[in-house]
Amino acid sequence: MLLHLSALSQLLDSSPLRADSDTAVMLDAIRNAGGLAGAGRWLVGDWLLENGFYRPISSLSLTLDYAFYGERAWGFRLTNLLLLGAISFGIFTLGTWFNRRVGLEPSEVLAFGYALLFTQQTTGATARFYLPDWLVVLGVLAGTTVWVFRQRGSLPFQSAQWGRREWWMLLLGIGALYWGVSRGLGADYVRMVSWVPSRTALLGTVFSVWATYWLFTGLEQRSHWRLMLGALAYLLALGSYEQPIMLMPLLMVGAWVIAQGDYKRVLGTVALVGGVVLVYAVLRVSLVTTEPTTYQRQQMRSSLQGPVLDLLTELVPPAGQWSYWQSVGFQPEVFLFAEPWRNLLLVAFFGGVVYLVWRNWRTFALPLTWHGLTYLPMAFLHPFEHYRLLPQVGKTAFDVLLIGFAIGLLYRLGQPQDSLEPSER
Repeated sequence: MLLHLSALSQLLDSSPLRADSDTAVMLDAIRNAGGLAGAGRWLVGDWLLENGFYRPISSLSLTLDYAFYGERAWGFRLTNLLLLGAISFGIFTLGTWFNRRVGLEPSEVLAFGYALLFTQQTTGATARFYLPDWLVVLGVLAGTTVWVFRQRGSLPFQSAQWGRREWWMLLLGIGALYWGVSRGLGADYVRMVSWVPSRTALLGTVFSVWATYWLFTGLEQRSHWRLMLGALAYLLALGSYEQPIMLMPLLMVGAWVIAQGDYKRVLGTVALVGGVVLVYAVLRVSLVTTEPTTYQRQQMRSSLQGPVLDLLTELVPPAGQWSYWQSVGFQPEVFLFAEPWRNLLLVAFFGGVVYLVWRNWRTFALPLTWHGLTYLPMAFLHPFEHYRLLPQVGKTAFDVLLIGFAIGLLYRLGQPQDSLEPSER
């Protein structure tokens, strides 16, 4: 929890709960239902905002807060902060298992990196305390250079073995490092703790992370109680927020990979996950209207181009330059200014990302798939901060891995040639 101290300003925010219109509506709904005495109402119908969603777990969570704290804002925000802590610990636990599974060491240190960066992003630290990405990159390059020099007594490019290929590998490493750092420092969460309605995404994310851990480790260890615990957590995730349903294909494919073709174990896990989704779907269709509500229609974006470009930009950041090049074109006079050259340099740097992902695709597959699948439906909606929380789990892990692999490549370039892998020589 010490990592979450940067969120204290949100926890102690003096603004009243009812300053936010959605929160005021939810508080009224809880009070009108009779507080805890009427909590059962949220199990059999629409949730607190009554805008066409079945979210009984989120509704019950906020009802409990109301029973404990009344309308004292700090209590609701404290619960949000504790949920962020549970997510970070879940990321560390799941990350440690994943690292060991794919052979990444030190597994606990890397997993701590996932949790640390996620915490700093979602508590608003990276948005509040601005640190230039290029400065971090220069610091890492300087540190790596000093490290190599102290070991070798000279700089690697002074060696007769250093040639054109090594210069290309150096540029690829710097490019990948830049994008990992830039994306890692670029998150702009500013109200995940202070905004009470973010409870839906917080609960959905914490249950999703722990469900994934329990399901995968239960399958690996042939532990029935872990599998059942994972199924329960996944059901609670769906009962908190709809977004975790996008993890279903990842969980099923993950079951196939872990079970290594053992059809009985694979089919059992697939049936378990599918059964959870079916239970939720039946409850959702039976208890809440299936007709799009006014709110749902308002949230949908009007064109297809925006969602597609948004999704591509999330996964392949240079795609975000599309609008820029559409507006300025490729007229010669454009290149008299710095901006187009900067954008082209960023595109070139992204070649380092492609190279490292291609060479280590088995490692990057899980975080990249998690990021893409969970963000996919949200790209079609007008953006809200909490839509990115569940995808951020995969995105953060991807960025930390990218930074780690980039530093590893740069360090190996400073070693004798016989220590390099064949494709790096």
